[in-house]
Amino acid sequence: MADGIELVDLGLIDRPQKIARDLIDPERVRELAESIRESGLLQPIILRPSNGRYEIVAGDRRFLAHKLLNLTSIKAIVRDLDDRETVIIRGVENLQRENLTPSEEARLYLSLKEEGGLSIGSIARKTGKSPGTILRYLNLARCSDDVKKAVDEKRVSMNVLEILSEIEDPDSFKYYFGMAASNGISSVVARMWVDDYLKTKAGTYYDGVGGVPVSSVEGESKPSFVTCDVCLGPVEVKVVRSLMVCPECRKNVRHV
Repeated sequence: MADGIELVDLGLIDRPQKIARDLIDPERVRELAESIRESGLLQPIILRPSNGRYEIVAGDRRFLAHKLLNLTSIKAIVRDLDDRETVIIRGVENLQRENLTPSEEARLYLSLKEEGGLSIGSIARKTGKSPGTILRYLNLARCSDDVKKAVDEKRVSMNVLEILSEIEDPDSFKYYFGMAASNGISSVVARMWVDDYLKTKAGTYYDGVGGVPVSSVEGESKPSFVTCDVCLGPVEVKVVRSLMVCPECRKNVRHV
């Protein structure tokens, strides 16, 4: 049997206890309100009964737009849903929204997995996303706030983060990730860094005294690379000037 649509008093409706967005964009809500004023509400919100009132399952922005228009009621579908069902419906709907930051999207996938009890395969079927994409975002969800902030601000791409995550040592990862966030690097440079780290790690040995790993190469400084602003290739930080240009590009520029 299809769900019935009913008019529910706005004063009886509570917003979700867990808001999916860190910040609801007031301009987006205003635009939605103007659309509702012009054409009416095209899609009812979904509510569930809660202690004699109603909790929003899906449609928080539509609810806020109605309040902005000083309306007193809203079209709604009321369903008896448990917490798990609510998490799934809310998560899937929010993943369809535009302009989610990577960390917000990651948090929604994590919620579907941990609170909704869905497997990666089930999430993929419900959202239309590939299992590989979902796994990448789940890995991001478990990163530190500093890492997620750098990805949200596009100082580090998801591809670069995925490559650098192969560095298991926390201190080494922090060092390389900090360099990536400060300089902005390509996936090619990130792969060079990781390969350099793995080679260095493989070349260590124990000194037989305190079990402290000692580098098998003495006195050789570890190279650090950034991306050339001209050819987009890797170039060592020590030869970079104010413009990130590799030596070959700098030579070519002189002849222009």
